[in-house]
Amino acid sequence: MKGVAAILGLVVLATMLSPVAASGSLGEADYYHPYPYGLVPGDIVIGHSPLTGIIIPGYWTHTGMIAYYDYSANDWVIVEAWNNPSEVRLVYLSDFLRRYDTVAVLRVKTSDYVREAAVEFALEQLGKPYDRHWWTKHIYGDSYYCSELVWAAYMAAGGPDLDSHPGFYWRYLDGVAPQEIYDDPMTYTIYYDSS
Repeated sequence: MKGVAAILGLVVLATMLSPVAASGSLGEADYYHPYPYGLVPGDIVIGHSPLTGIIIPGYWTHTGMIAYYDYSANDWVIVEAWNNPSEVRLVYLSDFLRRYDTVAVLRVKTSDYVREAAVEFALEQLGKPYDRHWWTKHIYGDSYYCSELVWAAYMAAGGPDLDSHPGFYWRYLDGVAPQEIYDDPMTYTIYYDSS
């Protein structure tokens, strides 16, 4: 019961920090994807951008987490670590979908309790700065990059470890890339669309 009250409190706080002002579309792209249904808090949204594909290893270039449904906007709200403005913030799913030529939604093979705890952890990180040290990762820290936030949220909730190459791997070093979350055997695709 205490956990439910904490989650409700975070949802109320997050609602006051409306994602409308933080939609943050790249502006260079405006892709169309059918809106996904059957989502639950804790699902992972992942996107591919041809603009950043050269820099980020793997096909997938950005990730965020479904936090809650905003009934006034009729849209899901995502918590993501974003580099401009450089912070952990909220954004609507419809804005996320417009940014990427290919998008997917992943579900983590775990309990609803763990998913809810992961969302709670991610929402507690709102406003923290973007971590530009993509070659490392940490669960508890002062800053996060996109896939690090998603990975850390599930680790803080008791797992699973969504890094398909935990430890050092030549392509990803000691970090966790969006591609590794996509490839991890503890996630599976529930939605996929490419423009």
